[in-house]
Amino acid sequence: MLYFSRWKIFGIIAVLVIGLLFAAPNAMSPDVRKTLPGFLPSETINLGLDLQGGAHLLLEVDIDDVMARRMQNEMQSVRTVLRDDRIRVTGLKTDGKEITGKFSESERAAEGYKLIDTLAEPIGQNTLGGPKSLKIERLGEASFRITPTEEFIEDITKRTIEQSIDTLRTRIDPTGTTEMTLAREGKERILLQVPGAKDIQSIKDAIEKTANMSFHLVRESDEQELRAAMERDLLPFGHILRYYEDGQPIILRQRPEVTGEDLKSSKEGIHPTGGYPIVNFTFNGKGARKFGDTTSKNVGSRFAVVLDEVVISAPRINGAILGGSGFIEGSFTPKSARDLSLLLNAGALPAKLKITEERTVGAELGEDSIKAGKVAAMIGLVGVAIFMFLMYGFRFGTFANLALAFNIILIAAALSLMGATLTLPGIAGIILTIGMAVDANVLIFERIREETANGRPPLNAIDTGYRLSLAPILDANITTLIAALTLYFVGSGPIRGFAVTLAIGIVMSVFTAVVVARLFTSVWHRRARPKKLPI
Repeated sequence: MLYFSRWKIFGIIAVLVIGLLFAAPNAMSPDVRKTLPGFLPSETINLGLDLQGGAHLLLEVDIDDVMARRMQNEMQSVRTVLRDDRIRVTGLKTDGKEITGKFSESERAAEGYKLIDTLAEPIGQNTLGGPKSLKIERLGEASFRITPTEEFIEDITKRTIEQSIDTLRTRIDPTGTTEMTLAREGKERILLQVPGAKDIQSIKDAIEKTANMSFHLVRESDEQELRAAMERDLLPFGHILRYYEDGQPIILRQRPEVTGEDLKSSKEGIHPTGGYPIVNFTFNGKGARKFGDTTSKNVGSRFAVVLDEVVISAPRINGAILGGSGFIEGSFTPKSARDLSLLLNAGALPAKLKITEERTVGAELGEDSIKAGKVAAMIGLVGVAIFMFLMYGFRFGTFANLALAFNIILIAAALSLMGATLTLPGIAGIILTIGMAVDANVLIFERIREETANGRPPLNAIDTGYRLSLAPILDANITTLIAALTLYFVGSGPIRGFAVTLAIGIVMSVFTAVVVARLFTSVWHRRARPKKLPI
C-alpha cells in the first residue's frame, strides 16, 4: 500500500503542478496575467452576482397574451376549414380564452362539427390516445365553443418559457462570455442574474422589446381616410393602422408579406451613398423567395418595416430585390443600429415579459463578502492545522496540512478550468470542505495509532491504517457526493453554487488524503526508517 512506482509518483506530481498552474492566476493582478506566456493558463474563477455585483431581475411571462394570440390563430383556422367546405358560420369570435360561433345552416352543423374536430391535434409527440390541444363543445343544435385544454396550456407555457430563456441568453450575452443565470422560477417566471452588469438599463431595454419584425405593403391613403381610421377606427377590409416613431399614421395591409421568422442574419452598417447608420439583413431561402416575389410584383409601391407595431421606415420599391438581402434605414444612431441588429439576430420573444422584481447588487458588497470569506477560510485553515499538529504530532500533522493546502489549490484550479462561477454559498462550500478534508486523515491516523498500540511495526501499522481506512472513507465521501450532485441537479442559483464547490472539494479531499498524504508518508518512511511512529 505504501509502495509507489516511478510513473505513479510522476503522475501525482504532474497533477499537483498542473493544479498550481491553473490556480496561480487567481492570486495575480490583471496586469500580471496579461504578461503571462500564451502557453500558460490565465483563466480565473468567475465570481457570481453576490461577489462582483450586477443585476438581479425576476421576469413574469405574459402567458395570457400568448394564449390570446394562439386562440386568434385557431379562430382563423376555424374560419378557413369551414370556408373550404362552404359552411357558413355567424358570430365567430374569441375573447382570448375561448372561441364561440354558430352555424348558419343547422342542417350542415354535423358536418361542421366534424371539420372543427380535426383542429384538436395531439400535444407534442403524443399520438393516438394522448391529450388534445382543444376541447370542442356543442352548445345546442348549431352552436359551438372551443377552449384550450389544461395540458395544452401547460405545454404552451413550458415552450414559451424555454424559448424566452434561449432568446434572452442570445440578446443579453451574444458572445457567450457572461456567466449569467437564466432559469425558470415557479410556474410563469424567469430568474435573470447578470454578474458584473454595469448598464442595467440596456438589459431592461433588451427584455422589454419583443422584436417582432414584419414587412407590410402600404396603402396609399389621403388625409380623409387617415383621419377616419384614427378617429372612428374605419379601415378598409384587411388593413391595419400603425404609427411611425414620431406619431405619424400609416395604413398597412394586415397580412405581412415577410416576417422576422424568415430572417437569417442582420448586422449594423453604413448607407452606401448617404453615409448614415443602417441595419443590413439577409433572409433564409424561404424568406428570400417571398421577399423577391413581393418586390417584383409591387414595383412603385411602398414597403413598410414594422418592429413591435411601430413603423421604422416605409421606402418605395424601385425594383425587384432577388438576392434575399437588403437594409433597414431610419433615424438610427450607430448604437441603436447595433442594438437592433442584435435583437433581430436573437429572434423575437414569444411573449411579453414584465419585470416584477429588480435588484442591483453593488460591487462593494461583493468585495466585503470576498474579504469575509477569506478571513473565514484563513481562520478555518489555521484552526484545522493547529488541531492536526496537536492531535498527531509534527510529522503526521504536516502531512495532513500539506494535503489540505493542495486540496484548496486543486479546488481553485478545478473552478478555473471548468469556468464555474463562485458565489457566496460556494465560499461556504469551500470552508465546509476545509473541515471535511481532514476527516479522511483523522480516520487513517487513528487507525495507524491503534495498530501501533497493538504492537505492529511502523511500516505494517502505516500500511494497515491506509488500507483498512479506504473503504469507510469512500463510503462517507460517496454518500456526501451523491447529496451534492442532487443539490446541483435539483436546486438552482445559490444552492447550485454551494453544490459545485462541495462536490469538487469532496473529490479533491479524497485524492489529497488517500493519495497525496500517503505519498508524503511513504517518502518520509523510506528516508527516516523510524523504529517508532511519532503519532
